[in-house]
Amino acid sequence: MEDASKVYSPQVIQHFMEPQNYGAIENPDASTIMSDICGDTIGIFLTVENERIHKIGFLTDGCGFTVACGSALTCMAQGRLVSEAVKITSQDLMQYLGGLPVENTHCADLAVNTFRGL
Repeated sequence: MEDASKVYSPQVIQHFMEPQNYGAIENPDASTIMSDICGDTIGIFLTVENERIHKIGFLTDGCGFTVACGSALTCMAQGRLVSEAVKITSQDLMQYLGGLPVENTHCADLAVNTFRGL
């Protein structure tokens, strides 16, 4: 873990080690699954009340960065108006995570694009 903290932000490590909102939601109002060219897949599930995201969850078979991106994105979207949440960009997500190595920025793109596909 000490070596990881030299390369990755504390936020990336936290969201990878303790992902938030991990799991499918029973009877979601919306859900989508998308795969990336690297082979990672993310599924995002949510329920909406009064145009706000009430519950949100994700599943992935991807790497630690994909887990971190899925977790962080769900935290960013939780409780927001759907119309606001769909404006979250890959750059916003990477900033929230304190940055990603350039070779893993596609993980943020996958999470955001999957979310926008709802």
